Amino acid sequence: MLLSKSSTYGIRAVLYLASRCEPGKRFGAKIIASELKLPEAFLGKILQDLVRKKVISSIKGPKGGFFITPESLLLPVISIVEAIDGTESFHSCGMGLSECNDEKPCPIHKEYGPLRDGFFKILSDNTIRDFKKDIKDGKSFVIS
Repeated sequence: MLLSKSSTYGIRAVLYLASRCEPGKRFGAKIIASELKLPEAFLGKILQDLVRKKVISSIKGPKGGFFITPESLLLPVISIVEAIDGTESFHSCGMGLSECNDEKPCPIHKEYGPLRDGFFKILSDNTIRDFKKDIKDGKSFVIS
């Protein structure tokens, strides 16, 4: 699997916020976790990390919570993965070998490389706003 649970949860949470963003509207980790059916404590840590890395924003206090700014909507989706895990998994062997390359390939190298590179391109070429639009238009979803 190319993405960790942390990255997949982070992408889902950011897209949840993006698809519901309105001026002044904020969501607590408890609400997001409940809607997405994710573990609250784990998601809370991921959300805080995304705030520290400036992917999303938050305000503390009774009317606080997490939200996404118009500027953050312009970020490529890969920026969520970069903030949480980095992008090493998109440049490494699918079987975890340290010396896998075109000259010394692992058994899945030939098929895995294009798949991995294609997935990286999808996440790099699409902004959070692009995926938000698909969710708003009913073409995709983040809540199961």
